[in-house]
Amino acid sequence: MHERIQRYLRDRVAAEREAIPAGAFTLYKHPADDHPFLNYAIPNEDAEPDDGSALVAAARERGLMARVEAVAPCAPWVPDLPGFEVEDDLRLMATTAPVAQESEAEIVVVRKGSAHVPGLLRAQMAAFDEPPPSDEQIERWDGRAVAALVDGEIVGGAAWTLVLDGMTEVAGIGVLEQFRRRGIAGALTAEATRQGFAEGAGMAVLVPGHEGAARVYERAGYANASRMIHVRRPEAQGSL
Repeated sequence: MHERIQRYLRDRVAAEREAIPAGAFTLYKHPADDHPFLNYAIPNEDAEPDDGSALVAAARERGLMARVEAVAPCAPWVPDLPGFEVEDDLRLMATTAPVAQESEAEIVVVRKGSAHVPGLLRAQMAAFDEPPPSDEQIERWDGRAVAALVDGEIVGGAAWTLVLDGMTEVAGIGVLEQFRRRGIAGALTAEATRQGFAEGAGMAVLVPGHEGAARVYERAGYANASRMIHVRRPEAQGSL
């Protein structure tokens, strides 16, 4: 299970980003955004552990933070990389049988070109305390998402990723603060998962950012499957 999930996460970013060999890792560079959460390395399958120096050099050359996201049991040596610090040690949850969730919100599917794209991105970014999306970000958005509407206003969203090998990841689950604790996050999670299954997935995974979120996802049919470890070396960013 751990290896299958890691393989999916690796193959999915490889299909969407530039893959840069970096020792025991491959660094995946987003084509248009240098946000650390969109540019990170994954350990290569069956890689022999190294000290991360090749990754640091590859990230520095491109003005990026040296950052790793890994399924922890597949690379238990990652937290001990010299000069790196653990950013997060999180549950990794999965479902093969999503459970529908009811809420007051109307849940709609959002695709590229939809009139809902600007409101979806504004709501998701506000939910994560990120600045509002630029016109360029709105124009180039090409995702798979669902949005929650209350009285015609978009108050949250969630996305599912490219289905490969019967698997998808549900991510970006966010609801505006004043609309939280009303069942909307659970409804978004369930519907994003259902959409991924409709595109051919038989398993969906997600990584909750905190325990409260994990309880929401449990009600939508998710259970613990593994753990994700995120590490970073901030001084490797930019010209340092």
